[in-house]
Amino acid sequence: MRSQPLEPLRCQTPEGEDDLRIASASPRELKLEEPSNRSRTLRKRTRISEENLHISAFAIVDDGKGSILLVKAGDAHPLSFRRGNLLLPAVILEFGEWPFAAAKRAVTTQLDGAETLEPKFGEIQSYMGSHWDLCFVYNFDGRKAQKITAKPPYEQASYYRLSALPRDLIAPDHLEVIEGMAVHKRS
Repeated sequence: MRSQPLEPLRCQTPEGEDDLRIASASPRELKLEEPSNRSRTLRKRTRISEENLHISAFAIVDDGKGSILLVKAGDAHPLSFRRGNLLLPAVILEFGEWPFAAAKRAVTTQLDGAETLEPKFGEIQSYMGSHWDLCFVYNFDGRKAQKITAKPPYEQASYYRLSALPRDLIAPDHLEVIEGMAVHKRS
């Protein structure tokens, strides 16, 4: 049986221009291999609702000395469960938005003085709990900014040493992302 070529995938570049990517290669041409670590247990497939799928971009702004920037959510933060917590700059992707653009939006909407910082792809993390989080993590070199301060509804932006993070003050889902990066760097 011959495989049929795939239809072109239409999307937009970060500049808003049409980007036509032709995915016409067959699996044989792509030399796809069966994963060697495939589980022998079949899992029931389920669908994730739109409300239970969170696709986010996280910004790891570092100072080049082993510290990362965290912002403190103030009393005016729209999500009450975030108030008082330390967070990484992060946003939920808008429909059709590129993760790169979302990461840039996170730092420019939440931080003053970060407009000149450029994202560099770090990794993708995935977490499944009461909902599914798919996290695009981008690194930013904070040394390239003069002074970074928090924009409302955040009260402060401060660097914290990775080796001495105030874990009890960081929102659990943001701590997961930080710890995921730490595991990645050790391996």
